[in-house]
Amino acid sequence: MNKSDILNYKDYRAFLADYNSWRNETRTGWSLSTWTRHLGLAYPSALSMILNKKRHVGDKLLQTFCEYFEFNENEKAHFTNLVKYEKSIESTTLRVMVLNYLDGEKKNSLARYIVREGLRMPRFEDTESLAEVLAPILGIKPQEILNLEPGVPEKPDPKSMHQEVLGLLDRSFDLVPKESRQYSTNFIRMKPERLQEAITKLRAFQREFITEFDAEDGESLVCFQNAVFTMLKEESKPELPSTKLN
Repeated sequence: MNKSDILNYKDYRAFLADYNSWRNETRTGWSLSTWTRHLGLAYPSALSMILNKKRHVGDKLLQTFCEYFEFNENEKAHFTNLVKYEKSIESTTLRVMVLNYLDGEKKNSLARYIVREGLRMPRFEDTESLAEVLAPILGIKPQEILNLEPGVPEKPDPKSMHQEVLGLLDRSFDLVPKESRQYSTNFIRMKPERLQEAITKLRAFQREFITEFDAEDGESLVCFQNAVFTMLKEESKPELPSTKLN
């Protein structure tokens, strides 16, 4: 087991338990009491209580764990935030803030972008008023919107953003009047070699559409979404049998 494994965990207690199990298997005479002494703790039961979810890791012990595992800055930050998250279970606001940090821009990446654009509109004087309006269609609470960091994610997770788009379209069907939305889907037959040409043309249309309709003084926030993808798996060409010269 490597200390950097902590980056693969979303529960710090699971990491500590796995470390303890690994030590039991690889070091003769290992026990929680032994580990307690190595950490400089006064009470042998401290680790047992932490692993059994009967107490949280305090600030002093948190620092001790980081020094014991010799975490680098990234590992230390991750471990620290896992501890903060566990402590925040009773606090909705803190839990949302910590989860957003842990997930980086993978979580609510589309929502961050929407909030950024909304705040640039003259009709909204503050984030609170924007959050109240956006909450139903984004599918998250106003307070969760307030905890988001507005902006365009540099490296959004494609799958997470795709799921956000699907949720947004689904909610908009019930929340947005028919005359204020336009959905269309077509299935066409296309020669495989023209697919990239079609994608390039759609991107060009998207740029042209945005140039024409995007306005600094716009009073409506509009979702413009399009997609082109092949639905059939390309068949691989069969390999010809090899021939050997006699």
